[in-house]
Amino acid sequence: MIGRIVFAWLKGTDLDCNAKKWRLVADILNDIALCLDLLAPIFPVLFMTIICASSVTKSIVGVAGGATRAAIVQHQARRDNMADVSAKDGSQETMVNLAGLIVGLIL
Repeated sequence: MIGRIVFAWLKGTDLDCNAKKWRLVADILNDIALCLDLLAPIFPVLFMTIICASSVTKSIVGVAGGATRAAIVQHQARRDNMADVSAKDGSQETMVNLAGLIVGLIL
């Protein structure tokens, strides 16, 4: 929670004008957070530190990803149909996650 507040305070004004950059940063940080989650059990002595770092990273991803998503959807909504574009984007994301889950279960 504190990581989310501090990140929003420090970088909040930069998220809108550099949406593509921060969207990429959010994706990279999300990958790092997932890797930290996978590495945590390997290092039992540092488990709590690694999980805390992963949690802070995920909170930054939430702020940066959510803020930039709104800016990108607003850009894609050409006919004042932001809700429609956002709903379809969410549906596509759900479909990709479902396809990934099915492929993961098959493998």
